Amino acid sequence: MSRREIVSVASIALIALSGCTTRAQTSAVARSTASDVRPSTVPTDLVGTWQGSFGPLAADAGGGGATGSMTLAIHDDGTYTATERRGATTQTFSGIVVANGRSITLRNSSGRWLSLVHRGDALYGTMPDPRSGYTLQFSVVKESGASASPASAPRAGQ
Repeated sequence: MSRREIVSVASIALIALSGCTTRAQTSAVARSTASDVRPSTVPTDLVGTWQGSFGPLAADAGGGGATGSMTLAIHDDGTYTATERRGATTQTFSGIVVANGRSITLRNSSGRWLSLVHRGDALYGTMPDPRSGYTLQFSVVKESGASASPASAPRAGQ
């Protein structure tokens, strides 16, 4: 092997090794960043079970398949579970709650979201419905005394 070939092989080996080192450092940084993310929390007045209904914003005779009821459970860890009932059909959704002042956004893993305004014991908002083609109006009211999170154990002396 000539001196030129040895230098070429050595150069290629160095480039390959430096590339492997860079990838290892990058994935190590990504791993530590992902593990440092803390779960979201929501204001305590949002935590609980909410009941309500939805229907077409501009009600007309053709919107019957777009009406139904909804139960929303917001948990103190920043997650939610929603059950939607339309006639004989029931669907359940879950995801995260993003609180922003007087509004909240429910986001699920498929990328769909619903933005709701929070006023007292009510949440309300609108969104386009891909199933019916209508814009739906949502309104839910918090059940009094209902909690979507397990009750914590009483402390000594209580």
